[in-house]
Amino acid sequence: MNIGKLHIKTPILLAPMAGVTDYPFRVLCKEQGAGVVYSEFVSAHGIIREN
Repeated sequence: MNIGKLHIKTPILLAPMAGVTDYPFRVLCKEQGAGVVYSEFVSAHGIIREN
């Protein structure tokens, strides 16, 4: 599978899910064969307010 110039061997993608996709979960998904994993959603308001 290709996304632009990026080639992904395994066409399984882990969608970003708030409150679920923490680092250990993403590592587990990669170990089980996910080609792409994402971090959790980040609140723009939280970044602006630094919390």
